[in-house]
Amino acid sequence: MSTPPPPIPTSLIIPIIDGYVQGIRPAFSFILIPTVFGSMLVPRMILLFALSTPQTRRRPIFILNALVIGLGIIVGALCTHLTIRSILSPFAGVNAAENLAFTIFDAVLVVRIAAVFPRSKLPLLLAFPIAVKAARVAVNIMFSVEWARRLLHAGSSGQFVILSELPRSFFKAAFFLELFDNGYMSSLFLWRPRLQTHSVFFEGSAVERVPNYNESYSSKLFWIVTTNFIFLLIFGVVEIITVFVGKDIILVASFEMVNTYVAIISTVFATIWSSTTSFKEAIGQNDSLASSRPVVFRMNQTKGTTNSGQFAI
Repeated sequence: MSTPPPPIPTSLIIPIIDGYVQGIRPAFSFILIPTVFGSMLVPRMILLFALSTPQTRRRPIFILNALVIGLGIIVGALCTHLTIRSILSPFAGVNAAENLAFTIFDAVLVVRIAAVFPRSKLPLLLAFPIAVKAARVAVNIMFSVEWARRLLHAGSSGQFVILSELPRSFFKAAFFLELFDNGYMSSLFLWRPRLQTHSVFFEGSAVERVPNYNESYSSKLFWIVTTNFIFLLIFGVVEIITVFVGKDIILVASFEMVNTYVAIISTVFATIWSSTTSFKEAIGQNDSLASSRPVVFRMNQTKGTTNSGQFAI
């Protein structure tokens, strides 16, 4: 009769359990972000198609909205899958293909609003955001190259261990550029209603005022957009402060993930608001500029009644 194996000493069990807990703790904190925000984007995608028409679905502003929301859902699903995998197998290493796919999708989310102002009218105003976006693309490329290099030599290290070992210079550069980009685009959005209030569009061409019965609705959307942009700027400042004071890089990555989803939601709000206060939609006209103009919420008023037209997003 064989004797039972001797029990493992407590002095050996405690470090093993502690190492396992420390390995999965970041994943438990991080998994809530893509799960909650990713699920929030699903009804927004449904509403985007439900409130649109076959004509508006062919417009660039609708395509960009659908693309950004769709990418946000994909990124959330991939991030959730990778995080669950790191919890179930914390010492199994990192799947390089899955992580690189997540990085590529996350980098594509740099797509933002591009049809707020006619590009032919504002070459100087667009020069700065284009330069900033080009710099952000360069930083993302350098980050992706370094991330891929470390993944290939990761061994049994988890993704959160690799993330904590990355140089903080990548995060500092990315957060500063993101803050400049969001701040500049926010100022353009908040500047636009001022121009329309004076009924002048830069070179003196008249802009039709929004009807009185629609002003309160546009005002509400304006404050919604303003609030969303303020959240973006606040998150940008918090990210910069966090990375400079030397906090855990996992906390910094959590702020960045939340900021990404706030940017997606605010982009949809911003395009809807800009559509309510922009030029009238040129439906059925062969106007080369019509395809690049924001879409309009059309409201038709008759005697004694007000009939709402189709909502265009």
